[in-house]
Amino acid sequence: MQSVREDAPWCPDNIEFIRRINGLDTRQDVYDVVFNASYVVLGLGDVYLGAPVATPLDPRHRLVTTKYNPARIWTPENAVGIGGAYMCIYGMEGPGGYQFVGRTVQMRNRYNTAASFKSGKPWLLRFFDQIRYYPVSTEELEGLRHDFPQGRYNPKIEEGSFSLSDYEAFLKANESSITEFKTKQQASFDEERARWDAA
Repeated sequence: MQSVREDAPWCPDNIEFIRRINGLDTRQDVYDVVFNASYVVLGLGDVYLGAPVATPLDPRHRLVTTKYNPARIWTPENAVGIGGAYMCIYGMEGPGGYQFVGRTVQMRNRYNTAASFKSGKPWLLRFFDQIRYYPVSTEELEGLRHDFPQGRYNPKIEEGSFSLSDYEAFLKANESSITEFKTKQQASFDEERARWDAA
């Protein structure tokens, strides 16, 4: 707000903007969606250094936003943001445009000392990995971010499999509620855009 664009519709509160543009009732609904979603990694290096770009498997968890315009001049390391229908974790400080929903542990370890970095690469995730979030206090996050690169903390990692036929069956079984969510979401998005035009 101080250095780029104080009148942007996502200022001063990204969570309120995400709530409004997705047609959710409360700020807690935004957090509930983020914490209930299972984000599947579709790309790496979206905004530097193996940063994952991911989207939720369940379409009812696909929050949509616009990106900052113009972009922020600074984004903290390992900020979690949503842009369009995608979630990204920023691997380093820099500019950016995704709407913030939180922060997390490092996605990159240049020293490759943590056991979680099994691929032998300095980035944590691989294509088709799934990411789940849970809330922690500021103090706990600071401790995790301090310990993780040094190998004193390892996030919970589970092996799994993905069945396309099971996923298609899930989509079919939940088709009506998915359509209901997407319809309300699109209407809210259109209302938000109309407010911008009016302003």
